[in-house]
Amino acid sequence: MSNEVRGVLLDVGRKRFEPAWIERLLERMGELGLNTLQLHLSDSVGLGVELPGYAHLARPDALTALEVTRVRAHADRCGVAIVPELDTPSHATPLVAGHAEWMLRDRTGQVHEDRIDLSSPDARRHLRSLWDATCELFEPDVVHLGGDEFLAAPWEDEEARRPDRFPTLLDWARAEAGAGATAEDAFALHVTELVEHLRGRGCSTWLWNDHVVPATQGPLVPVPTDVTVDVWVRWRDWTPSVHDYLASGYQVLNSNGDLLYFVLSADGKPALTGPKSGVDIAETFRRNRFMGLAGQRTWLDVAADDDRVRGAKLSVWCDSPGSMTEAETWDRLQTWLTPFAGSFSR
Repeated sequence: MSNEVRGVLLDVGRKRFEPAWIERLLERMGELGLNTLQLHLSDSVGLGVELPGYAHLARPDALTALEVTRVRAHADRCGVAIVPELDTPSHATPLVAGHAEWMLRDRTGQVHEDRIDLSSPDARRHLRSLWDATCELFEPDVVHLGGDEFLAAPWEDEEARRPDRFPTLLDWARAEAGAGATAEDAFALHVTELVEHLRGRGCSTWLWNDHVVPATQGPLVPVPTDVTVDVWVRWRDWTPSVHDYLASGYQVLNSNGDLLYFVLSADGKPALTGPKSGVDIAETFRRNRFMGLAGQRTWLDVAADDDRVRGAKLSVWCDSPGSMTEAETWDRLQTWLTPFAGSFSR
């Protein structure tokens, strides 16, 4: 992979894209100078690929190992690196199917089927095994750990945002890191363990920014600084910004959720003009322009020559996979891909 990531994320966890469709995308990416395809393999509703030894966890229409081998070979021919993503410890329903004991319970006893109880050594061992299978299938240099939307978001109610919402996480974090540890420290313990495991397999790692507490805020357990923080959102002005991550020693990727999210949604198709469209990307986006505040169309710019900004990604999310066919997705995506590719020369 070249030093600058010029990437596309494709959500195959929730929607099947035929290998021929993905190959066509890879060819188009190569033509446009885009060099990285992140495959979002899993989400709450499914695992979109048959992993060696774990085919029983995959969706019925998941990409087979043979199809993945075909796609990988084509990616090599097109000069595109593939970065696999298993999204944990949230959105993890298909990955822990049949193991209720690995699902996180809150202080009221409610089971959160899409969240993994990281205090369970067996659950964490299972995740490492899933990553071993992923690495066996993809042979990647870089992997994406997921890591989004596990703990409470700023808009959730007071009960959801209680620091003691998940007692098992707190107990584990405090046993490992000290009495003052938080649920965020439990998350960082999990990430640290997984990063070390994958580092042993020769893989570097990316991570969504949601629960990365910058070192400047003094967490007991900081996320390792060799993890590249994939910055897609900043929910409130008191939540960390890209500048906080840079000041804490992280390299960052720009996945600006207000400009670079092409979403298959029940609310309508991605726009052709206006906000959140290819036209908007052409007029507004730069690789060094990060989200200021979510939904506010405010931006935080980093110096254009700051090489700690690893690059940027355009994300194709399939929130409502049946809302657009493959053909419709292809046609509309072209109106976004070209201006996105052009943003790297602006």
